[in-house]
Parts: sequence; C-alpha cells; structure tokens
Amino acid sequence: MKWLKNLFKLYINSSIHTGIAVLCFTLVTFLEFGIEIDQNLLGFIFFGTISSYNFVKYASVARLHHSSLAENLKIIQVFSFFCFIALLWFTLKQDYKTLFVSSILGMLTLLYATPVLKGHQNLRNIAGIKVFVIAITATGTGVLLPLLHQYEISLQDKILVVFQRILIHIVLMLPFEIRDLKFDDPSLKTIPQLFGVKNTKIFGSVLMLIAVGISIFRTNIGNQSFTGLCAFSVVVIGMLLASRIKQKPFYAAFWVEAAPIFWVLILVILNVIF
Repeated sequence: MKWLKNLFKLYINSSIHTGIAVLCFTLVTFLEFGIEIDQNLLGFIFFGTISSYNFVKYASVARLHHSSLAENLKIIQVFSFFCFIALLWFTLKQDYKTLFVSSILGMLTLLYATPVLKGHQNLRNIAGIKVFVIAITATGTGVLLPLLHQYEISLQDKILVVFQRILIHIVLMLPFEIRDLKFDDPSLKTIPQLFGVKNTKIFGSVLMLIAVGISIFRTNIGNQSFTGLCAFSVVVIGMLLASRIKQKPFYAAFWVEAAPIFWVLILVILNVIF
C-alpha cells in the first residue's frame, strides 16, 4: 500500500488534482450557459494550470536545490516539462483574445510567485490580498476564457457570474487558510488571522449564500443550474464548517479541491434526470 500512498501524494503534489478542479470550473461555465464545449480550450487551461501551479510551488526550490531534489520532485519537474510542451501545443490553437486575457492572468501568477515588486515582495506576501489574487485568476480562467466569444450572453450576466465565482473561490480558499493558520506569518493578515476560525466560517457561509442569491438577478440561469448551484453550496459550506486548524492530511488539498468536480457531477446527473 506504500506505493499507492506515494502515487496519491504525487497526484496531489504535481497539481494534477488542481488542474482537474480548474478544468471542472470551466466545464461548469459551459454547462450553465449551454455553450458547446471547446476541447482545445480545456486542454489549454488544464496544462496551463499544472504548469503555472508547479512553477509557483517549485521554481525556487528547484533553482536552489536542484542537485539534491527528492525523487518525487524530480518526477514533478519532468512531468511539468511535458505539461508545458502540451501547453505550447494547445496555445497554437487559441485566438488572440484568449491569449491576451491568458497573458494577463499569467502575469498575475508571475507577480504572485516572484519577488519582483518594490522591496522584493510578491503578491502572495502582501497583507490581505492573497486570497483575492487567487480568486481573480481562477475566475478569469474558468469564466472569462469560455465566455470571451459568447456575444449572445448579456454583459450583465457575465458580470454577475464573474462576481459570483469570485465569491465561491474566496470561500473555497478559507479551509486552506484555516489549515495554514499555524504556519502563516501574522503580517499576512489572512481572513482567519483577522476574524478567527469561527467568524471565518460564518463569513464564508454568508459569502456562499450571497453567491447563490446573485443567481436571482441572472437572466439565463435555468432550474437545473440553480439547483446544481444550491447543492454545490451545501457541499462547500459543509466542508468549510468541518475545517480545522489541525486537519486530516489532504483534507483541503484533496476533498475541498474536489468541490468543482462534485459540481460538474451534480449538473450532469441533473441533466440526465431532467
């Protein structure tokens, strides 16, 4: 069973699970708006997510300790290289608008991970903004990219779903911030540091309810999509309430990260039933 455990850790640490999660958020957008699924865009997003996340997590480690990398980290390096090659392949299949928006999101990712700002800071280390940077980049990937060429969808609905998804991503980040409370520097001023664990759970639950309430003002959301969002919200709030500072291994990294996978499954089941 040890090899199976190592394989699972490699699956998580290589950002495959994260790539699938971001892919599922994009699929939710396609399903909610009844858009034909663009497989090339999905490939672009999947491999782009893995490449960027692994860059954020491992670039500095690989640069400083290349000769002494652990075996799994060496595997992740090689895997990330092939993902980057695949990303280049799917990049050739994208139009200039997609590439322009993606370049902005990529720049945010670079600023998040690399200390290029004044005082040699990155966005991740600036007090109070980490969760919002992640929410904006994730929303840009999962919402803006699939909706770029959907001119029949009103601007109001696009703005509402962007705001809705930002709130959802913020809530999904809270279990991670609760987990990291014992490690994070107090200067980061994360939401749990500012409000405490209990109030963070209340705050996140309220944000999730607001995200659901936004659907009332959307003109294009169908009953199945709204029902799916409500079911997904119950799952997310339950995960948030169950979050602890001392979490079980991979509670956040696997189960919370899997929330959009559950959302896609819920929408598919509802489409089959109705």
